[in-house]
Amino acid sequence: MSVELKSVSKIYRNVRALDDVNITINKGEFFVILGPSGSGKTTLLRAIAGLEKVDSGTILLDGKDITRLPPHRREVAMVFQNYALYPHKTVLENLLMPVEGEMRREEATKLAKEMASMLGIGDLMSRYPSELSGGQQQRVALARALVKRPKVFLMDEPLSNLDAIQRVSARKLIRDVQRENQITTLYVTHDQVEAMALADRVAIMNHGKVIQMGTPEEIYSHVDNEFVATFFGNPPMSLIDGKLLDLKGKIGVRPEDVELGEGDMKGKVSDVEFWGDRYLVYISIDGDELRAFYPYRLRIGEEVKFKFKKYAGPWS
Repeated sequence: MSVELKSVSKIYRNVRALDDVNITINKGEFFVILGPSGSGKTTLLRAIAGLEKVDSGTILLDGKDITRLPPHRREVAMVFQNYALYPHKTVLENLLMPVEGEMRREEATKLAKEMASMLGIGDLMSRYPSELSGGQQQRVALARALVKRPKVFLMDEPLSNLDAIQRVSARKLIRDVQRENQITTLYVTHDQVEAMALADRVAIMNHGKVIQMGTPEEIYSHVDNEFVATFFGNPPMSLIDGKLLDLKGKIGVRPEDVELGEGDMKGKVSDVEFWGDRYLVYISIDGDELRAFYPYRLRIGEEVKFKFKKYAGPWS
């Protein structure tokens, strides 16, 4: 099922949480909404779910206007950041909640067990949420959403409560489940590593607006503005004065696009970080800080020459 937002806006008092948002998500696509806190990404997800009323614009599912439909009539399922499991109900009872009254108990139980087995929690059906780890709770939340057999999956930072190791395995689990079921998925995160790992396409938001949209590769290679330069990438681009290249405004340079030891530009090493197979070197240049990868550890205070293989900008 495709999802389309046309000129969608949402205003809280004097704050535009969503400001003329236009996005089309294709059927079966894994689409990530990426942005910092307060950028409007969760509000956007809640508007699609019907949990927030928009002030203007239209939301379409497969071309059908659902802007004013109540949540239970939109064929979507949402996985929340805190998982929203019922603490007084067992795992099985939690899984049955979305389909209570919609199918026979035997049929619903069979479906719930199938989803639980697929997500590796089939042996936890009699436990309560307090008896589960964070990773197990996350799988229960996913299974509960799948039991509803949604046409659209909405996920609001579902991995934020997991530790680093759990996040990696959970990322793969979510992607595998989405691919196997071919569910159109909108996934909200502030973590650009998650966005690059999961997304077919990404929309980067800030202050309620979509700043740039495309595949992770497109955005990484062709940065449109300063905000995206400082937000997308690990580490993000360095923003430095374009006068180094006789340009007006700021330019953005990725660490891998800096060639240390070559060229006629100079700076001093201000810090060095060990990144496993290489070092991330911080270089001070006329008040700006440039980051560059290098295979060897350099001394802090050492003067180095460098040049750029490519850069983005300039931006005024």
